[in-house]
Amino acid sequence: MPADVVAASPGRARRVALLLLGAALVLGVGGAMWFFQFASQVRRDPALIYREPATLEKLLQRANDAERAGDRATAITTYRFVMTVGRGVGEAGSDLAPYVAAARAGLSRLAAADTLPGPLR
Repeated sequence: MPADVVAASPGRARRVALLLLGAALVLGVGGAMWFFQFASQVRRDPALIYREPATLEKLLQRANDAERAGDRATAITTYRFVMTVGRGVGEAGSDLAPYVAAARAGLSRLAAADTLPGPLR
């Protein structure tokens, strides 16, 4: 191997290592910033992570199964949870309206109130 190729390798290796270190730092800082932003959103709105149609579909299925099995308490709790998650999302929640309506229908079938009673005043 020529002497000039061997001599250039440590400098090139150092540059590549610094480039990789910089990329790792940028990705690490970006990921941390994203995580803290997401955590802040979830702290403000704990139901955020449940507002997915697939999640609400599974919860409604669980409530229906509990209702058919005679587990009234689980069915009522799950229906109320679906209603609470879908409540107060405004225009963005229009795709959640069928799930809220299904939960409300389930609660009416069980003759249960839509929400828990509030504290006495």
